[in-house]
Amino acid sequence: MTTRPAPTRPTAEVLGWLSDRLDGLIEALIQGGALGLIVIDASALSEIERRYGAKVLRGSLDALVQSISSTIEEALGDSYVLVGQELEQERLLVFMPKPRSDPRFYSRVLPRLADQLREHVSAAVQRIAYPYLTGIFDVPVGAALVLHRAFQRPESEIRRLIESALDAGRFAAERMRRERGGLLERLIIEGNLSSRFEPIMSLREGTVLGYEALTRGPIGTPLESPLVCFNVAERCGLDFELDHVCRRVALENAGGLQSNESLFLNILPSSIQDPDFSTRGMCAILQEMAIAPSQIVFEISERQTIGNYPRFREALDKLRELGFRMAIDDVGAGYANLETAMELTPDFLKIDRTLIHHIDAEAQKQELLRGLVRLGHKMKARLIAEGIETQVERQVLTELGVDLGQGYAIGRGLPTLDRTRSDPTAQQARRH
Repeated sequence: MTTRPAPTRPTAEVLGWLSDRLDGLIEALIQGGALGLIVIDASALSEIERRYGAKVLRGSLDALVQSISSTIEEALGDSYVLVGQELEQERLLVFMPKPRSDPRFYSRVLPRLADQLREHVSAAVQRIAYPYLTGIFDVPVGAALVLHRAFQRPESEIRRLIESALDAGRFAAERMRRERGGLLERLIIEGNLSSRFEPIMSLREGTVLGYEALTRGPIGTPLESPLVCFNVAERCGLDFELDHVCRRVALENAGGLQSNESLFLNILPSSIQDPDFSTRGMCAILQEMAIAPSQIVFEISERQTIGNYPRFREALDKLRELGFRMAIDDVGAGYANLETAMELTPDFLKIDRTLIHHIDAEAQKQELLRGLVRLGHKMKARLIAEGIETQVERQVLTELGVDLGQGYAIGRGLPTLDRTRSDPTAQQARRH
């Protein structure tokens, strides 16, 4: 008879299994008469294991546990038990063995902590899951309490407590979706968004080719993160409207663009059908801004699939005739973007940051990038490496033949190009 090895703990130092702590929780429930619980249901992350394996999933769960621990400790000190379940490792259970005689904790502290974790997890999980998951998914966070009944088994009470917290999490997630949808509608109507202009530079010469316009929601709001903002828009069917506003806000703040610099604008494939995006409408806007069409590079976003390549290519050809250029975003992250690149023959291929991260230490990534460099040469497309975080990565990319790059090691985003004339940091970036 063989013995099945024990399942690997997501975070052995921090996270135990519910079965290991059950006796202590039962004792606390009986003695205190009550038990509180917050469930973080990260079941959506199980798709990571299906696609990439258990090791990658455990890494994502580790990151999630570390992300929430400080928030929990700040509210509770060490008066909590954070555990997982062997058969549901993606569910994190935060038990709080507080006595029934502490009504303030159950009426105020517990709900407030659940709200804090809900906001924190909503923003953090998108970063944690990237690039393994890029679509829309929820991580519900729900809170509940159970009052002990002497004539019932405490095990069944704890099971009921978990079920109640899961139900509360699903209800809260739906409420959050509706609230954020309403907030996004107001942001779109008011145009209350901002842009950051991230420099794109020659890796070898250090000169600035141009800037990518990146959108941010209002600081301090649930929609500050662009990932959250666009996920909410996609869920609410407002991605087309948000894309339109982002483009307009970016152009309004690009008045300081120099004549030898390019502006990279992200667009959804559906935006080609926008009347304001027509050749006449776009040229009229640029004329007001004193920006030539040849300075604009449209980045085709991966957030939408292109259903009809011939029709889409026909629309792009009309823009190209006026001098506009095209880039394909996130090349190397999957087959779909390579297919788009082959179909549309862009001027730029933007290499996904997952291929760039730690490329100096991973020979397989280097070989993949060599193949993309050869592809770019055949297509007569310039390569742009995204997300360069270290000078070592920059050096390796230069040696591999990558022409251009962007990221923290290249230059931070600027709030507006108009102010860069007197901004020493921006002036330095232009000279590098």
